[in-house]
Amino acid sequence: MKKKAIIVLGVLVLLGAIMVTSYSYFKVKQWDSLILPKVKIENEDLTGKTKEQAKIIMKDKYSSKVIRKKITIVNEDKKYTLDYSMIDAKYNVDEAINQAMSYGSDMNVLQKYKAIKDPVDKQIKLTFEYNDKAVDKILEKIIKDTNKDPVNATITMVSSGKFSVTSDAYGKQLEADKLKKHIKSKINGVLSGDDISITAPVKKLKPKVTATSLNSINTKISSYSTNFASSQEGRATNIDLSTKSINGTLLMPGDVFSFNGIVGERTAARGYQTAGVIIGDKLEQGLGGGICQVSSTLYNAMLTTEILSVERIHHTISSGYIPKGQDATVDYGNLDYKFKNTFKYPIYIEGVISNRNLSFNIYSNSTLTKRTYEIVSEILEVTQPKTETIQDPTKYEGEKEIVKTGYAGFKVKVSRKTYENGKLIGTQIINKDTFHVINGIIKVGTK
Repeated sequence: MKKKAIIVLGVLVLLGAIMVTSYSYFKVKQWDSLILPKVKIENEDLTGKTKEQAKIIMKDKYSSKVIRKKITIVNEDKKYTLDYSMIDAKYNVDEAINQAMSYGSDMNVLQKYKAIKDPVDKQIKLTFEYNDKAVDKILEKIIKDTNKDPVNATITMVSSGKFSVTSDAYGKQLEADKLKKHIKSKINGVLSGDDISITAPVKKLKPKVTATSLNSINTKISSYSTNFASSQEGRATNIDLSTKSINGTLLMPGDVFSFNGIVGERTAARGYQTAGVIIGDKLEQGLGGGICQVSSTLYNAMLTTEILSVERIHHTISSGYIPKGQDATVDYGNLDYKFKNTFKYPIYIEGVISNRNLSFNIYSNSTLTKRTYEIVSEILEVTQPKTETIQDPTKYEGEKEIVKTGYAGFKVKVSRKTYENGKLIGTQIINKDTFHVINGIIKVGTK
């Protein structure tokens, strides 16, 4: 009897378990296409909602609202609107809903039944994303509307020592990187709060050359002239072309003058002609011959100021148009004459040719004329050339041919004396040049 009771009890327990399991199964089955209780996306309770219902709720509350957000960028009198629709702003709604729908899929029937009967909060976060290429696009528009190069003042000589100066103007430049960083820091998925307004950061660009600085040029501070009356037409043409290239040159404080940079390459296409040029220890014919007189004349005009050369090289043979030790040779691509404007005022260079006289006038501020300068060239040593005579049986007696012209050698010291109120206040050695002796060669006939 006892055994029979145990069997009956077991059957009842089994039937009860089957009934509970069946009930649980059918209860759980009802939620197969529904989101389980207390499953929330951003605190939005989606209990019992189908996938499509959840999409409608979430897209209405989030997706449709976020694209109505905007950022206004203010730039002086202009405004630019960056709508969130322009940047493809969106939440991962579909991904979050799929995550909500799949909650409980890894549970067995009883675990899922418990989650339905006695649920706990399940929070799912939305992530926000956008395409920042639209930010770059609006930045391009603002840059185009904003950026403006500064306008330098210009100076023109209207008559001897009289100048006309045009006005300068500030430029503007959008600080694009700074603005982009600011915009991106404000783009978010927060739906509460007012629209955002950002003031575009714009910096002023000062012109390098201002009218104020150019108006400080009010007097001639130095001048030097040389004569080329004996020059042939080709040499005179070269002097004229290179002088015109330099005429009107403006050097702001700190600027470096480069003869080759200003004059440029001496080519036939630019009108330069063949003329005598010193090459090594000989006088030969070359394109652009004669322009060393231009560089040397300018060099001497600068010598009677306080400005020193950055680069200056003397000839191998002393030149007749300039005192010894006061020349400056140039050769495009090899040798240059350079000086730096170390004044706090601009320098204006005027190059003038009149009746085969070449003059350079240097203009700047009148305060620079408080001192005067004297250039002294001292010949320290002279070495006379020797002449080698070669007998030539192919020439008749009495015939001579100069194979190589001899030139005396010199050691020269050039100094600059500085006077203030007529009183000598200092002497500065500018350079010590050595011109090596060049021996001559002649052939005499013996036939």
